[in-house]
Amino acid sequence: MTDSKSDRELSIPSTQKWYLRWWSVILWLAILGPFGLPFLWKSKDFNLFLKWFLTLAIIVVTVVCVWGSWKVVQVTIEQFRASGLI
Repeated sequence: MTDSKSDRELSIPSTQKWYLRWWSVILWLAILGPFGLPFLWKSKDFNLFLKWFLTLAIIVVTVVCVWGSWKVVQVTIEQFRASGLI
């Protein structure tokens, strides 16, 4: 009976908490956006390059969303002013 390395790796339980595993970190980032970044940086499942890449990507997406929201608010206020509501 041979025991391959991959079989042994599968049988060893992870010492990392469930909320720091790769699948939950991706979930945190998708749900919480930049508030999920501490989970990313505490996780051991991502290398340094991937941590920096995901951090920058989340920051860019957040800035774009905030900027887009600000533009929507500006247009809405202009329309209210043009219609005489404010």
